[in-house]
Amino acid sequence: MTFLAPWFLLAAVAASAGVVALHFFARQRPRAAILPTARFVPDLPARSRGRSNRPADLLLLAMRVMGVLLAGLAFAQPIREPSRRPLARVVAIDISRAARPDSAFARQLRTLFRQGDVLVVFDSAARVVRGSVLDSVRTLVRSTARGSLSAGLIASLRARDSLSRDADSVELVLVSPLAIEEWDAATASIRALWPGPIGLERMPAMVDTTKGRLAIDFRGDDADPLRATVALLGAASVASDSGAVRLVRGIPTAADSGWARQADRVLLAWPVEASEVSQRVAKGTTEGGRLESDTVGGVIAGDAMLVAQFSRSASPSSGRVIARWVDGEPAATEVALGAGCLRSVAVPVENRGDFALRKSTRDFVAELSAPCGGRRHYTPLPDWAISLLAGGGPARKTATLRRDRDRRSPATPWLLGGALLTAALEPLVRRTRAT
Repeated sequence: MTFLAPWFLLAAVAASAGVVALHFFARQRPRAAILPTARFVPDLPARSRGRSNRPADLLLLAMRVMGVLLAGLAFAQPIREPSRRPLARVVAIDISRAARPDSAFARQLRTLFRQGDVLVVFDSAARVVRGSVLDSVRTLVRSTARGSLSAGLIASLRARDSLSRDADSVELVLVSPLAIEEWDAATASIRALWPGPIGLERMPAMVDTTKGRLAIDFRGDDADPLRATVALLGAASVASDSGAVRLVRGIPTAADSGWARQADRVLLAWPVEASEVSQRVAKGTTEGGRLESDTVGGVIAGDAMLVAQFSRSASPSSGRVIARWVDGEPAATEVALGAGCLRSVAVPVENRGDFALRKSTRDFVAELSAPCGGRRHYTPLPDWAISLLAGGGPARKTATLRRDRDRRSPATPWLLGGALLTAALEPLVRRTRAT
């Protein structure tokens, strides 16, 4: 048993001592004395104060002391603390596309867990796994999403708060390939929120088989300007199904979707006309009822920026944004499609001029043809980043981490009710004793 606000209990004890002390000062009828006249004697009960060797009216004293102590206990908020263990552990496991867990590593993972530990799994997002942790470790499935160490650390911080009430210290074990693509601008700041060191278990990383691979199966007219762009990239696929990317100048067919589902392939839907894109930019219509388009001066995809005067009259389908206009609006999106992905592009291509021959256009097409989920960087983090993640020093006690102001005592309403009840009965008892 402990108290969230023990000073209220101390104040109640002091007040009770004062009540007991006052009961030693008893009021009683004074000894009779003969007066020569009663003219100046007030018509009031004759009482005098005096000290007594025992408290007067023990029942009334008990009720008053009980009321003060119950009120003090209520405001002190007693809570029952569960049994605490010396150390609890949060294990955060990376299941992103950069991770390559094998059977030997899975057996090693199971040795990290103890009863009551918390499992966090993360890729681009993170979640806390409830229930049987060991069974969950056996059934973990690697995802195709890019990993985020920031997401894993944030979920671990939340899991730490739930463990801090049951353990003296909480440690974090981070199981990850620690690939450079998983580090972002917020990772260092979030790492600073975890007090103490972090245990790092290095998981084998995947090998990027898409590096240097760019084979585009172009599906469009021979006079299409993008055909020249693909040829200048040196990415034109000889065999119709051998490319890792299929660029369709129109609406993809069911056969195109089936091709992308079979493997890690990119289906690039780049309509020739804006009317073939599912959504339109709401900019009003002209007098003739035609869709009015707006103009924008450039589009950005990854590190590639294409500057031109575009007449924008459509927006891509909903999905993960992979390219944006310079005003921040989506220009191309990506959605998962089986083992591959479908990318919708709403960037008009000018038939005249040197638009298709520019280097910036080639770079833009190359960015749109990157592997599903974006370019892969499985290179390990540099030493300074690993040292920052690991930290140093002993695990900090969780007593400094808990926020008692957020906790409530279930006994407080009952104790307050008892204090109010004794306060209500005290006048009745006092009148009864007086009569």
